[in-house]
Amino acid sequence: MAIKKPKISYDDEARILSIRTSSNKSVDSDVYGNVVVDYGKDGHVVNVDIMDVSLSEFKREPAVKKLIAIKV
Repeated sequence: MAIKKPKISYDDEARILSIRTSSNKSVDSDVYGNVVVDYGKDGHVVNVDIMDVSLSEFKREPAVKKLIAIKV
């Protein structure tokens, strides 16, 4: 079974970082502070939303600069 890469997106206006791990529909969610985890009917994580994230703040950190520079 091949492992699919998650789809990562960022809404600058809403300041939400989304990590979509599956195309399956969400049937349940848990909220942990500013993080929402969505689950599919099989119980696996299908999406993770992290609220109130500023990517410009992360870009200033040296370790993150190295990570951003890595081409996948």
